Amino acid sequence: MALVSGFAGQLLDAGAALGAAYILALPLGWERETRTGAALGLRTLPLVSVGACAYVLISRYLYDQGIYTADGLARTLRALMTGIGFIGGGAIVKHVRDVRGIATGAAVWHTGAIGASVAHGLYLVALVLSLVNVGIFHLSQRVAGHRTRDGEGDVVE
Repeated sequence: MALVSGFAGQLLDAGAALGAAYILALPLGWERETRTGAALGLRTLPLVSVGACAYVLISRYLYDQGIYTADGLARTLRALMTGIGFIGGGAIVKHVRDVRGIATGAAVWHTGAIGASVAHGLYLVALVLSLVNVGIFHLSQRVAGHRTRDGEGDVVE
């Protein structure tokens, strides 16, 4: 019976974390897709958040089983930061006179932090990250409204 409750508890924990990672990334995906038409939006950003959450959950479970050390948890986070940065880098395009997609690339990296925070049980941190991320895009749009914007929502000077 302990195996069932352990499995059920792990399933509930993982389901809640993955669901929260998805939900907290949705506002940013919605903002990127609807306001800017960015290719990285409602599908990609929640996937990045859920994927980051899943990898950290796996690391946490391995740590709980004694397979990973605390250093293993830290290495997982470092690898996630690098890998997600690579995905975000794909959103950045250099044109003849300007660079576009930097804000969307940063949003990809930021949603990875949302997922990792959720996986570590830091739901408040993840919520604040989600709100700050969307808030930055809305505030920057208002402050820099007089400048020309590219299709990614980035300012082109």
